[in-house]
Amino acid sequence: MSFWGHLVVARDERPLPELYTMRPYRRDVACTRVRADDWQVCALRSGAAVPDTVRLLVELSAETHAPALLASVADGDCASVEGFSTDGYWQAWPRTRGRGGAGEEPSGEVCAHEAAARAAGWAAAAGRRVDAAPIAALLSEPADRRADVFFEDLLTLLGIDAAPAPAAQDRRPDQRVSRKRSRTRVPNRRPSTGTRSSTPWNMPR
Repeated sequence: MSFWGHLVVARDERPLPELYTMRPYRRDVACTRVRADDWQVCALRSGAAVPDTVRLLVELSAETHAPALLASVADGDCASVEGFSTDGYWQAWPRTRGRGGAGEEPSGEVCAHEAAARAAGWAAAAGRRVDAAPIAALLSEPADRRADVFFEDLLTLLGIDAAPAPAAQDRRPDQRVSRKRSRTRVPNRRPSTGTRSSTPWNMPR
């Protein structure tokens, strides 16, 4: 079954559903994925009514003090991508199976190259230096990929890397040193003294 809903991207130490701006959509959260440097992707089901996506991005950016991004997904296709930062607001319409336009709004007002330049400005506000050309190429590619694949590629081009894999142990399993200590005390082996235990283990007979 194809996904319908929204993908919200923001940066914060707290889980995104716990933010004040995201409270109205808590019941519609499908999942939240953590990426590198405290970036997160929160998936909202189609039941989430977002009447004003621009307002959501502005308020989310104000609360997190970082840029915010939102992708609208319809039947597994990424219908639109919107972003807001100190650089301003931008929107792009990736090429989809249901629309023949190449990375642009149906009216043709915003082309892929202009949207990519604004997306690069969004990345700069997030502290990332990226090239707009690969983003424009991604927006113009034929619609033969799912929304999750497209969005993953877009985040990578924007400098929002995936979460690093857990660090491996320095030692091999057979070389690891156990930190557990035995709860049994070793009896004092000197015949002239006893142990601190109430039982005189070493008492000479």
